[in-house]
Amino acid sequence: MSSESPSVAPEVHPPPTPRSWKQKLGAELRSWAVTLLVVLTVWMVVQSLRGGAKVVGPAPDFTATTLDGRSVKLSELRGKPVVLYFFASWCPVCKVASPVVDRFAAGHPDVTVLGIAAEDADEARAYAKDHPRTFAILPETREMDTAWQVRALPTTVVVDAQGQVVWSRQGALLPFELEWHTP
Repeated sequence: MSSESPSVAPEVHPPPTPRSWKQKLGAELRSWAVTLLVVLTVWMVVQSLRGGAKVVGPAPDFTATTLDGRSVKLSELRGKPVVLYFFASWCPVCKVASPVVDRFAAGHPDVTVLGIAAEDADEARAYAKDHPRTFAILPETREMDTAWQVRALPTTVVVDAQGQVVWSRQGALLPFELEWHTP
C-alpha cells in the first residue's frame, strides 16, 4: 500500500463575465449617489448647528397679511407658542425643511406656525398653490427683514407663549428639533 494521498484536483472557477458599460455606469452612479448623500447629510447637520436669527429675548413685533388676506400681528398671538419659518420657493434647502415644518404644524394645532416667504406675494402665492401647506404663509415685509435679521434661508424661530425667542435654527431641520424646542 502506498502512503500517498489521492491527488485533489484544484477547484476550477469560470472566468468572471465582463461587466457591460451599463453595469459599470450603474455601479459608478450608485457610488456617487452614496457620496453625495453623505456630503449632503453632513452639510445639513453643520448648517443646523450654526444657529439661526440674531434675535434673542423679546420677539420683534410685526404686522403682515397672509396669502388668504388675514392680518397677523405677532404680539396678538401671545398666550401660545409661535413658530416662524423663514423660507423661499427658490431655496433648495427650504424644499427639504418645509415638509418637516408642515408635519409639525399639522400635528400641533396648539402652536401657531407662520411661514414667512422671502419673496413677493405673487411668487409666494404660486408656491403655495403648487405646494399646499398646513401653516399660514405671509410674504416677508421690510419690517420683518430689518427686525429679525435672518442671515440665511431657511431659518426657523420658536417664540414662547410670553413672546420670547427661545430657539432658532438656520438650515434644514432634523425631524425632532421642533418637538424638542417648542414649549
